[in-house]
Amino acid sequence: MHEVALVRAIIEEIEKQAAAQKARSVGKVRIRFNSLTSHSADHVRFSFEITRKDSKLLKNAVLELNELPPLLRCRCGNEFPGHHLPDVCPRCVSLEVTPVHDTGLVLESFEIEK
Repeated sequence: MHEVALVRAIIEEIEKQAAAQKARSVGKVRIRFNSLTSHSADHVRFSFEITRKDSKLLKNAVLELNELPPLLRCRCGNEFPGHHLPDVCPRCVSLEVTPVHDTGLVLESFEIEK
């Protein structure tokens, strides 16, 4: 599951930033993701639970997920809800579609306790 590595990288970044602010702990972490990729909410939550246990600052942190709508845009200009990549445009039957929103895991914010 590559989500563990991605979440671990996010947690490492949070640890750096929180330590620079002399935080005692991190209370809430907000991560944005797009279900068009293989990242499911369950996988991201599971990865967060595993990874946060190894962190002194995040061991009690709560995860808040923001799932972006899985929208695709075709070369013909049609935007439609997608289910996976690649997908087929319902208007022109093209496979030349791209996600409207970023497909990576993105750290939106986190709250620290000093």
